[in-house]
Amino acid sequence: MTERADPYYQHDVLLGEAPLLGEPRGVHLRLHVADEPYTEHQELFPLRHTRGTRTYVHAKPYILEPDVRLTVALSPRFPSPEAASRPGAEIGRMVGSAQRGWRRREIGQAQAWYYHEDRTLVLWESFLDERFRSGDDPAVDAAHITVWQGFERWLLAHLCGIDHIMTTWEDEYDRDVWATFLRQQGYTPLPPAAFLKEVRQP
Repeated sequence: MTERADPYYQHDVLLGEAPLLGEPRGVHLRLHVADEPYTEHQELFPLRHTRGTRTYVHAKPYILEPDVRLTVALSPRFPSPEAASRPGAEIGRMVGSAQRGWRRREIGQAQAWYYHEDRTLVLWESFLDERFRSGDDPAVDAAHITVWQGFERWLLAHLCGIDHIMTTWEDEYDRDVWATFLRQQGYTPLPPAAFLKEVRQP
């Protein structure tokens, strides 16, 4: 890895392997975690405690790509702008390439809040950017499932005492398709805009 570490993210994990951009790729997740007080009323679900502490988790799923540097030798007689814009015009030639390591390519978004006093996790979003999806149905998109389940798994392992997970609609997808995906992940509808999953404690 040649990229400089970003101090905003405290955790970096490998979620697994999934098909992306036409080949199997390792799917990683960088996470920022911070505790914050809250006092406002929440609209997604009714809180038993209207003030307390919540943990905010901001995550970025990504894949690794080779960091390749090219060496180009310019032509001795550099063409005019008009000539350079013509098809087939040569302004130089590649004389070398070298891989300098790896770089991250972000592929989606993920956010969650854990309300300690209510022992409830709100998984606000977890999805792939459009160009990294295999189609319009997240229930059959292996990469999307890897990110969703991996994020959920990390949250349950690192935030102690969760009894319930809540989530909501994802405007990136058709609502019927999204509801089917959430049912496959163990969520049940909680009208008007929430879905609930009970957590079995060990």
